[in-house]
Amino acid sequence: MTLANKIKTCAQLIERANQLPALLTAVIHPVTSESLQGAIQAAERKLIEPILIGPIAKIKKAAQSLAIDLSKYELIATEHSHAAAEQAVALARAGKVQMLMKGSLHTDEMMQAIIDKDKGLRTDRRMSHVFALEIPTY
Repeated sequence: MTLANKIKTCAQLIERANQLPALLTAVIHPVTSESLQGAIQAAERKLIEPILIGPIAKIKKAAQSLAIDLSKYELIATEHSHAAAEQAVALARAGKVQMLMKGSLHTDEMMQAIIDKDKGLRTDRRMSHVFALEIPTY
């Protein structure tokens, strides 16, 4: 696939997503500028309605570094990344969020909460996740 085709495909994907309502999304541990910026950009594009879950002071520090106003977003305080993942999964399990978004934590931390036999989102069906990057200079 050529670079032009890849860019076209990403643009088409975003265009199709924009035709749907924003999904209420638990953003797990967005404590770095990069992870928070991704969630906020998705919110600004009306792709998600984020609930930011993690240590509030760290989330606010990341927001301050980007000059982002967090007042329009819901924040849920947790002590650390494991607790943020557990809280996000609990929200999904209760039907209070429609999607989970990985912030600045290891994938295995997030997946461990998701596949927990008692408190996770396990079913008899196959589980998958998507990791997509669009890097114009790559």
